[in-house]
Amino acid sequence: MPYVLGVHLGSTVTTAATARRDGGQWAAATPVPLAGTGPVVPTVLCKVQDGSFVAGEAAARQEINHHEWVARGFTARLGDDLPLVVGSEFVPAQRLVAAMIEWVADTVAHRQGHPPEHIAVAHSSAWGPHRIRLVQQALAQLGHSEVTMVPEPMAVAVDYAAKQRVEEHHPLVVASVGGSSTDVAVLRRRAPAFEFVGSPLRSDHPSGQDLDDEVFELLREQHGAQLDSLDATDPAQRAALAAVRNECVRAKEALSRQSGVTMRLDLPGGPTEFAISRTRLEQLARPHLERVPELISQAVQSVSLRPEDVDTVILAGGVARIPLLQNLVGERLQHPPLVDVSPELAAASGAALAASKVLTTGTDQGSVAETSVLMAVEGLDDSEPHEDEPEPVERPPIEVEPMPIEPPDESRAKRMKILKLSAAAALVIIGVLITFFVEDASFKGVLSLFQAILHTGANRPG
Repeated sequence: MPYVLGVHLGSTVTTAATARRDGGQWAAATPVPLAGTGPVVPTVLCKVQDGSFVAGEAAARQEINHHEWVARGFTARLGDDLPLVVGSEFVPAQRLVAAMIEWVADTVAHRQGHPPEHIAVAHSSAWGPHRIRLVQQALAQLGHSEVTMVPEPMAVAVDYAAKQRVEEHHPLVVASVGGSSTDVAVLRRRAPAFEFVGSPLRSDHPSGQDLDDEVFELLREQHGAQLDSLDATDPAQRAALAAVRNECVRAKEALSRQSGVTMRLDLPGGPTEFAISRTRLEQLARPHLERVPELISQAVQSVSLRPEDVDTVILAGGVARIPLLQNLVGERLQHPPLVDVSPELAAASGAALAASKVLTTGTDQGSVAETSVLMAVEGLDDSEPHEDEPEPVERPPIEVEPMPIEPPDESRAKRMKILKLSAAAALVIIGVLITFFVEDASFKGVLSLFQAILHTGANRPG
């Protein structure tokens, strides 16, 4: 059965969803498992011997013993002049981004039995036309010449509009709290898609990693000596330290659904357990999460809207599951935010829906117009000519004639030289006379003599 693929390429995790064609209509988007643990995989790549890349959990496992061949955090490096070092090679960030997208497409195609009809990628709202063009060029080199790029907040809004009716020109706010940053954007319904109102706000804090660090520091309070004794240069102990970090992530995610969790740790000296409650995590997380409603208020005010003008606030990202965050946003805005059952999958689902709008069938009229609306927010392609631009006018040649230069007057130069020598000699004579005539009267006589000399020189014919 034909399907389209939506990929959400996050800085720390990547997700995917598909939408299938059912006759002349498209069914709802559904998540696609990318690994044995579920639809969420780490945004990590590992280069193997044949020059290709493995990604996700397989790449993360290789980081223990072959960390020099593993790349992570490359989405934030997109557009940098300096490439990343992977093994013994320099690899530009856009090539790694394209490799991650290709890996997802190949994984889904293997599971579905055939490739998708179209791919749409939900990306960071911080990517401008230059970064998007770099990714598109890198994808074209891999054989994916037509990929729709959708900003993450817009993909989340598209997913929401597929489940809830949104009136024309209705403003809404999308706040996505991801693994490494928080993005807040104000959008307005402009059928058949959405448009940005103002510019999205982006902050490195809070993030899911901030909360992971809080859990790790809490663990350090009890087992600091054992954690500090781990040698990161030893592969076995490095694996133990990575397992501790993964357990902190697991505990944070579990506490969004339950009141307490027990962490199982393999530390030097033997396995141990550490219990943490949701109340304790909320105490640690509150200073970070209080920043989210502040960012939402700033985004609303920056586009000259009042809080009461916006009654739809959508929280996305894995951190949106935390009840404390939902309560803090609701208290600040005087109405509860909207959170999907799987907020970490909303962007991938919205990207799949955006991909479905690109394709046209006999009953799918208007898809071309919808695609143009989605792509308009990305900016114009400067490489293509625009009809509104005037044709360049050829300027007439300019003839430059050299300026005539008169030869120097040699007699005038001689006269000036004589005058300069005379003035210098006069100054020497004055200095000698002042030295010998120190009395006031004598000095006056010298001045009178000097004035007479000057007067005589001035009366001489030139």
